[in-house]
Amino acid sequence: MHEKLQERLRKGSALAARLIKRAARALRGRLGCYVALAVLLTLLGLASHAYRQRAAGRARDDDSVVPKPVAAMRQPEAAFEPEADEQKWVWPLMGDAIGAYSPDEPVWSETLGQWQNHPGLDIAGTPGEAVFACADGTVSDAWNDRLWGNVIVIAHDGGYASTYAGVNTLKLVNPGDAVAAGDVISAVGVGAGCESGLTPHLHFELSRDGESVDPRDILP
Repeated sequence: MHEKLQERLRKGSALAARLIKRAARALRGRLGCYVALAVLLTLLGLASHAYRQRAAGRARDDDSVVPKPVAAMRQPEAAFEPEADEQKWVWPLMGDAIGAYSPDEPVWSETLGQWQNHPGLDIAGTPGEAVFACADGTVSDAWNDRLWGNVIVIAHDGGYASTYAGVNTLKLVNPGDAVAAGDVISAVGVGAGCESGLTPHLHFELSRDGESVDPRDILP
């Protein structure tokens, strides 16, 4: 395609050159040198314009010289927004479980001598051993109970609440205090009244939206 186009352009250029020479000789004698020069420049301008127009038309018909469209740039994807960190949980006391979690099926109470439900875990410890908040939260209540001894309740995000019963003091936290996971909130006591027949331990309960849950399903 390019060779044919170049051949046609060469022939057209040669023809235009011969015509221009003839016109120049004819006009030089009749109109004078200056007029002939003006006419000659006009003819050259017209020939140049025709040449450019013809070459442009040929180029538009030739796919090989048409720039290929550039693919649109992809918009950058939104920066990855990591989800909020999950709530951190820790055990309030590291020790052996001496009282099973059994909120629905009664278990035998050595202290009371009767069958009763047990919606928490009894975790063995040494009297005076630190008891920790199991997660970030706010102390919602703290009181001395006739059956459970000193009791602390902490509210957590997600509708969770943790209960620590049988602890030896209520002096380390007060209702309304903000606590973080792992903060010391009290210590192991000698055993709550209703569980005094067991070795010293912490009675620990966990609930969500008022419903008891097994701490072992939540805590690491």
